[in-house]
Amino acid sequence: MDGWEQALAGRDDLAKYEENDLLLFALEINQNIDDIELIANDALTDGPDDKKCDLIYVNRESGKVIIAQAYKKTGSTDSSPPSNKASDLNTASTWILQSSTSSIPDRIKAAAEQVHLALNDEQITSVEFWYVHNCQESQNVDIELQRVASTADSLIKRYFPNAEVDSVLSAQVGRNTLDAWYKSTQVPILVTESFDFESRGGFYSEGDKWSAYSTSVSADWLHKMFQEHGKNLFSANVRDYLGSRRSDKNINNNIKTTASNEPDMFWVYNNGITALVNDFNFTSEDDFGLFTISGIAIVNGAQTTGALGSLDNVDLKNAHVPARFVKCSDQATIRNIIRFNNSQNKIEAADFRSNDPIQSRLRSEFTSIPDVEYFGGRRGGDDDAMRRSRNTISSYSVGQALMAFHGDPATAYNLRSQIWQNDTLYSQIFNDHLTATHAICAFSLMKAVDAVKSNLKSLPQDTRTAAQSRYAEMLRQRGATFLLTSAVSAGLESILDRQINSVFSIRFRDNISARDAIEIWKPVVDVLLPCIPQLSAAFTGGNITNKDNVKSAINAFVDMVEATKNANIELFNTLSEKIQSDNS
Repeated sequence: MDGWEQALAGRDDLAKYEENDLLLFALEINQNIDDIELIANDALTDGPDDKKCDLIYVNRESGKVIIAQAYKKTGSTDSSPPSNKASDLNTASTWILQSSTSSIPDRIKAAAEQVHLALNDEQITSVEFWYVHNCQESQNVDIELQRVASTADSLIKRYFPNAEVDSVLSAQVGRNTLDAWYKSTQVPILVTESFDFESRGGFYSEGDKWSAYSTSVSADWLHKMFQEHGKNLFSANVRDYLGSRRSDKNINNNIKTTASNEPDMFWVYNNGITALVNDFNFTSEDDFGLFTISGIAIVNGAQTTGALGSLDNVDLKNAHVPARFVKCSDQATIRNIIRFNNSQNKIEAADFRSNDPIQSRLRSEFTSIPDVEYFGGRRGGDDDAMRRSRNTISSYSVGQALMAFHGDPATAYNLRSQIWQNDTLYSQIFNDHLTATHAICAFSLMKAVDAVKSNLKSLPQDTRTAAQSRYAEMLRQRGATFLLTSAVSAGLESILDRQINSVFSIRFRDNISARDAIEIWKPVVDVLLPCIPQLSAAFTGGNITNKDNVKSAINAFVDMVEATKNANIELFNTLSEKIQSDNS
């Protein structure tokens, strides 16, 4: 059994998704997702009338859409997967990327609307089609997937002419690919060959556990490396190449422009790259020489490499890039090299708040809460990257929960990383008023909403009541989990039957675990489901983007909670006894 299979077999949290556990596992390790359950209930579309599509993942912040089909074979996996499931993605692309969503089945309609909105807003640079399976990769499948990408590319150009999509890709994610993706979470260097190139000279440095050589490389060499090895070059980077948009504000586009129009200025304009290598050697003659490296993983400079690598018909021989090659075998030092070399990399914004006094205090406070681990922006330990403690709560999920609980579900859903990047957003929720007990209260409500949503989705359609079908349809909308979390929080004065002066004061009276807190919230969320039709006006094009509409819909929800509270008074009183706020 391969390493990724062992890791997946140990993931009890994914077992409930049955055959989709493999698909979610692949998405998690490829996209570095830290709370896959929260993503799963939003992205999974598998079921009757899914139009040959099991998952639609939209991430505006990374500029990526992933549309996937899955196949999980039982027994021997030495054979090839059925290629017809790869060609099924042609059906999926046609349904999702057609000009109108009016005829799209309800199961995928909200997801398609979200894709359309993101494309029209010029927020997507990459659209990918995945066929995820646990068999050996097949050339026939690759051929089918190439057709899928070609069809999708034509549809995007036809129906979304202003979209900023740089690439429409297809990927067969079988045993070999899963093994490579999984290893990339364990081993910093995946490209292990030796490479020679001419260098203009440089200088050698060393420390107790490392040695390094600083020089410059030809942009043409980086271009060829990217063309040959692609994302494997970035196995030690916190993110891969994000594409470019035709905007002066987009650094990747500026990199391309400089390389094309001012190649002789590239060296002084660009920050260069830092790469981990297994070994290096420089043979010098005067100021020039032959530089040899064994293995390479670019720690910092993915955007430079990707931008140069994606250029066509551009002479890059006169463009040079500052480069630093580092040799190190100490794993703790390697982790720090990766961490500190990405101190300007905002994609993992929580990493760079880890030393914030607020996060330091919260980590200390969380130690007194039973069965909870909170790393406050820090990566969780040195163990297997795919091992998930059931006690660990994601820093990002806490940020999203707090933002939703404090009345901004649109930011919680659409700007997950910005909560940590943007000082204004960060200080709204991570400030001196925030306590770990309040964070647990908000986080557990969000998780209770997600659990109720999951339970509704799991009910067979032929056994659902008409009301349950309406609620399930409403909660299928993208961002519904955060919207309902905000709505319940906004209705707490009616539910608890007392005035709340500070939302930050809301917490459980007893020091309880997150799991116990979720169980307290679930019956309250269940009983409030009849109020959720009031939230329908919050959705625009399958997403919660208009804050005025969101506010109006939440107010209508709260009015309904107030109007019906006498019918739920016993349950509300039980919650009121367990929740503390202000001086209550």
